[in-house]
This record gives sequence, structure tokens and C-alpha cells, in this order.
Amino acid sequence: MLKITWKYIYDNRYLFGKYATAGFIAAVIDFSILFCLRDFVGLHYLVSASISFMFAATVNYWINRHWTFKSSGKRRKQLPVFFTIAILGLILNNNIIYMSVEQFKLHYLLGKLLAAAIVTFWNFFGNKYLTFRIK
Repeated sequence: MLKITWKYIYDNRYLFGKYATAGFIAAVIDFSILFCLRDFVGLHYLVSASISFMFAATVNYWINRHWTFKSSGKRRKQLPVFFTIAILGLILNNNIIYMSVEQFKLHYLLGKLLAAAIVTFWNFFGNKYLTFRIK
């Protein structure tokens, strides 16, 4: 299974590289908003993570639609699918952060880093095979 995954990533390295670049931009936004809301505004880390994730997902959609996947599909059809994938990613994201902080006693930003690494693959495959194939 792992060998198949790495072969797929290698075969699609250019597309995955563009996706990773878009993801990096979204991650900077995500982590920045998370940090500011948690450490400066004082919101709970999961509330902060939810708000930051949705901002980053919106930016990520725009970049991936126009640059990574060059999709010409109708937004009104793509957006519900994209945000369904994003909300499922958010649930996974917040559960990983919660477990990291509450069970493993890690700093919330370290938990977020772990969550981002895992959720990236969920979002990539969901958007490549569902969202941006919609015309």
C-alpha cells in the first residue's frame, strides 16, 4: 500500500508540487491565524483552529482551482464538494489536535503540525478526484 502511494506521488510529482506550494501558502495563513487567535485574542485552541482552518481552506480552494488543477468547472457545483471535503478535514484536523494536546500533552502548534501533515493527503485526494473533476 505504501509503495503504491509513493509511486502515485512520484508519477504526479509536478501536480503534487503545485499542490504542496498552494498548501504551504494556506498553512502559513492557517498557522498565523491560529496563533493570533489563541495567543493574542485568547480563544480556545480548537475554536481558533476551526476559524483558521476555514480561512486557509478558502484560500486553498482559490489557488488550487486557478493554478494547481486549472479547473474550469462551475463554482456552484464545486464549492459544496470542496467544503464537504474541507469540513471532514476540519473534523480530522481538530481530533488530531485535541488528541495531541489532551492525551499526549503536546503544544497545540505541534499538534496542528501533525494534523496538517495528515490532512494534506485527505484534501489532495478528495479535491483531485472529486472537487476539481466537476465540470
